[in-house]
Amino acid sequence: MKIFVYGSLREGFFNFNKYINSAAKKIELGEVIGKLYAIKDQEYPALLEEDGIVIGEIITVENCDLKAIDNMENYFGENNPNNEYNKIKKEIKNLETGEIEILDVYVYNTTNPKFSYNNLIPIASGDWKKYKN
Repeated sequence: MKIFVYGSLREGFFNFNKYINSAAKKIELGEVIGKLYAIKDQEYPALLEEDGIVIGEIITVENCDLKAIDNMENYFGENNPNNEYNKIKKEIKNLETGEIEILDVYVYNTTNPKFSYNNLIPIASGDWKKYKN
């Protein structure tokens, strides 16, 4: 099974170590259309469905607890207004093979009552690793 991650679940970050780690069998660079933002006072980013490119990783996993990742992302189910992130199938371009893959992506929920653009700082590179290093 493959997942696409672009923030704290990327290799080298705390949530990768906590939720994926040894379940990762292969890690490839990928990109998705969207715009990446840092969230004030948080150690994870937000992807919004806007024009731009966001860099992330396509991770092939085995025996990974995807429900635990849903919980960490505050994803409670499809169309739930309290989701911090919605899980949406999107086209991911595999930057190593050139192929387009359809994978679930956690997209920041702009309809959540707590959402505010004032808490978001645009990340011009679209790459959380570059932004944090």
